[in-house]
Amino acid sequence: MKLRNIIWCALVLLAFVSCKEEDDTIVEYENWQTVNDNYYKKFVEEAKGKAQISSSWALYSCYTRPETGFDLSYSDYVVVEKLEEGKGTTSPLLTDSIAVHYVGHLLPSKSYPNGFEFDRSYIGTFDPVVASPSKLSMVGVVKGFTTALLHMHRGDYWRIYIPYQLGYDSYSNGTIPSYSTLIFEVRLEDYWLQVQGDRDPV
Repeated sequence: MKLRNIIWCALVLLAFVSCKEEDDTIVEYENWQTVNDNYYKKFVEEAKGKAQISSSWALYSCYTRPETGFDLSYSDYVVVEKLEEGKGTTSPLLTDSIAVHYVGHLLPSKSYPNGFEFDRSYIGTFDPVVASPSKLSMVGVVKGFTTALLHMHRGDYWRIYIPYQLGYDSYSNGTIPSYSTLIFEVRLEDYWLQVQGDRDPV
């Protein structure tokens, strides 16, 4: 009888712990769509002000949007902070492949005050001597990533803010939950005309 009670208590405790773990997982990104919408709306307005007084900030409308006759929303813009200027003078085309170093993370959440890092192209601290850039297709990445790259030059190092509408939208992609603003630090090393076999999407 005592053994039965011990087993029963153990099962109840295990169920409680399992529920607690599930609750923690849910709380990590609680109201995530609302959090990301509110953040990006405010951030775009702040970035517009910064762009008026500093060339280090810029907003680019998504390359798939018409240039005229279209009422742009906050979610049509990619915001960039230009951290370092390269020596290049031209930018990639949609038909090109690119070589980039990057780190991607989300907005801050309960367990990740600096935002969860979901991907990177190098290990540890960036070292241009040993780090090998990722080779990607311009049309093989999310629209916000492509939009920013269309304005970058060789050697440029930018922090790119992408609304979820120009990222993975309502879809979850591995460790990236639905409705996630994507923040990338990107260094464009090179680009060239795409040939078959170059595709290697983020």
